Amino acid sequence: MSSLPTSIGRSGSLEQARGDLGSVTRFAQQLVRLRSRAGIDPPGPVLDLLDRWLVQHGLTTMRIGMKGDGEPLAVMSEIPGAHPGPRWVLDACVDTAPFGDAALWTHPPTSGTVQDGWLHGRGAADCKTAAAIFCHVAWRLRRYASEFHGTLTLLFDADEHTGRFGGVRAFLDPDLAERGVVLTDLGTALREHAGLVEPR
Repeated sequence: MSSLPTSIGRSGSLEQARGDLGSVTRFAQQLVRLRSRAGIDPPGPVLDLLDRWLVQHGLTTMRIGMKGDGEPLAVMSEIPGAHPGPRWVLDACVDTAPFGDAALWTHPPTSGTVQDGWLHGRGAADCKTAAAIFCHVAWRLRRYASEFHGTLTLLFDADEHTGRFGGVRAFLDPDLAERGVVLTDLGTALREHAGLVEPR
């Protein structure tokens, strides 16, 4: 039995994805335009933007992975299905590497410029576009919660490029959530945990 809803169908899913392309792009641009360099910029603004988008689209959120000063390091959202099943986690980091020499950029690192079909800016590929896509996936799937088995979880970590993975580690704390299937690019940090899926 499939864990996720089948009533949408493959063609329906593709149609919805194409319809969401403009919204995904605009949201990714907003995320890229927020400075969130690991260890340099505070994580609050980028987490606030994600939190606000999710709440405005009918999803509940929570902050996890508190720093020593009490500032959260990640935001997560969950859609529980109506039937028992695994936990599916869509995970993306939302902090970034430093800008380096800004003069070498084709467009400024926080421009969020789209040119010839490419989104420019620090974090566009790693992983703010993924975060924007995951938000839209969850927004779409929440309508089908009565059909699917298990729980869909979004996890956005603003502590990945520091090497600490504070948000992910907080999520994997057994006191917070049972382990499930984690779809992520953070294999080096999570390899020890059951249910890791690393897309190639």
